[in-house]
Amino acid sequence: MLHKLLTRQRVTFPNGNSVDGYGRISRNYVDTWAGTYVDRWSALSVPGVWRGVNLIASAIAGLPIDAVRNNQVIPTPPILSRPNPPETRFTTIQAAVASAIIDGNFYAVLGPLGPNGYPETIYPVDPMRVKCKYEDGRRVYEIDHVRFDQSEIMHVPGFTMPGEHIGVGLLTAQRQGLGMSIAVNEYAARYFNGGTTPSVVLHTENPDLSQEDADLIKQKWLMHYGGRSREPAVLGGIKVEPLTDNAGDSQLVESRQFDLTEIANMLGIPPYYLGAPNSSRTYSNVQEEQMQLLRFALMPWIVRFEQALSDLLPRGQVARFNVDAFLRPATLDRYQAHKIGIDAGFLTVDDVRKIEDLEPLEGEELDEGPLEIDDEETVGDMQETEEEYL
Repeated sequence: MLHKLLTRQRVTFPNGNSVDGYGRISRNYVDTWAGTYVDRWSALSVPGVWRGVNLIASAIAGLPIDAVRNNQVIPTPPILSRPNPPETRFTTIQAAVASAIIDGNFYAVLGPLGPNGYPETIYPVDPMRVKCKYEDGRRVYEIDHVRFDQSEIMHVPGFTMPGEHIGVGLLTAQRQGLGMSIAVNEYAARYFNGGTTPSVVLHTENPDLSQEDADLIKQKWLMHYGGRSREPAVLGGIKVEPLTDNAGDSQLVESRQFDLTEIANMLGIPPYYLGAPNSSRTYSNVQEEQMQLLRFALMPWIVRFEQALSDLLPRGQVARFNVDAFLRPATLDRYQAHKIGIDAGFLTVDDVRKIEDLEPLEGEELDEGPLEIDDEETVGDMQETEEEYL
């Protein structure tokens, strides 16, 4: 049954769907004020949305995941090292975070139990295939008309309201804003194709001109003078008025810049990361923006997935993303921080080597911090020991 469930490609939902003029079916509203159709792919076609979602999902997917017990890192179990065996861990986590952001929920069917009695794999499922409801105080999931108990599903919801059991994603909460972004993107594409403003207006002195005659005049004009034709125009009783347009007059540039800021607000990302102009950036600003990106855009999703993955580990173990890999400073800054930690006594040389992904040195004396020589007698003893050894 699991194989049939995971290989089924096309699913239809009999209730609660909306269909647009192209026959596309969606659970999401299509009544945007901008007059655009908002779904997963039309939203991702907007450069700012694509960049923002990809930035958050890829940044989290690139972080190491550790299993921790009593604040000590233990060998990484399969559920954390490679959750979905056909894919790399990066691919699985990236898709999971993107699904939670866009659709509001990430669902996965839990795989078989391992020797420790806990699942070692998960099988992600498209949220559009899932229905979730409560029965007798427990969550029940229906995927392609197959029922699953909550103990068989990994569910990571996004933003939720009290009493709700499924998350709200961008496609639902921000459909009007996304509709405007899609409209701006479409307008920009049409603008550079010459499709937003007519090139000329044809004035005729005939007050009784019918619609058919007007269409005929337009067709003849396009036939002879459309495209690359540079033939001389010979007109009788018709006046040609050229129309000009530019991106500044239509506020196209300003609209696209404002659109980037709006998308950044939706995702909690500093606008600069999406390409919005920022002329006052300094080194300290960059560090502060990186902290803001981690705190406001990444950490809410990191915590959600840490807690969901921890539920799949034996009691006493928790999953933890190593965010130090994201905040890793420049080499000089790191080495200065390491020296302060060693001098203060709360770091050892081996601790620093572990942070730098280096093998530990041999010998317990290397973990005792910096060597301090206080007097000349100690120096003499060390020299005599060296001479005897030689």
